[in-house]
Amino acid sequence: MKSRHLVPLFLVAAVVLFSGCTSEEVQQFESNRLSDENSAEDFDVETTLCRKVSRKSGRRIGVGQEFKVSIKSYVRAFVDFDNVQVDRPYTVHLVWIRPDGKEMFRKYANVRLDQVQDDEYRTIISWLSAEDLHKVKSDTLLTAKPEFTLQTRLNISEKKAREPGLHHFRVYLDRRFLLEEPFTVLGPPVVAEADSTA
Repeated sequence: MKSRHLVPLFLVAAVVLFSGCTSEEVQQFESNRLSDENSAEDFDVETTLCRKVSRKSGRRIGVGQEFKVSIKSYVRAFVDFDNVQVDRPYTVHLVWIRPDGKEMFRKYANVRLDQVQDDEYRTIISWLSAEDLHKVKSDTLLTAKPEFTLQTRLNISEKKAREPGLHHFRVYLDRRFLLEEPFTVLGPPVVAEADSTA
């Protein structure tokens, strides 16, 4: 699935109120109101769910909403931010939700952009471990525009035995609910037992 949003941040709280989500996590994040300082900020954010990525071209393959369990299979999520502010830190949580509404796991990222020169921006992405927030892995990227991409993946291989059904991928920005993408995990085919009376 691929969707594009122009997000005025002063509308984020409204998105939560009218999204129909009532989980404790959404309510907790929604309670952190936006400050007046950030209320006029807007940016573009585009999310893409796909099966895999081409090693040669980087092209996202198998974009869609349905993902079938196999011996080795993943749902990969990309979140592309564009027109972001320079020298403004962004904290992003990427969260995978099971069909029963419970969280499977999440990734944390602190992101900051610096303008190196007129047509060059440096982005530092610091990934924090959910088990140990003092453990940090950093990536540095150079781009021609004020933009950055975050990615994560959900292992849906047969070995993982994920629950089939409607799952959700959620994005939180600065501990506030930003957007949600639904997707369906299709379980392996059920092998019918042989009829002993035949």
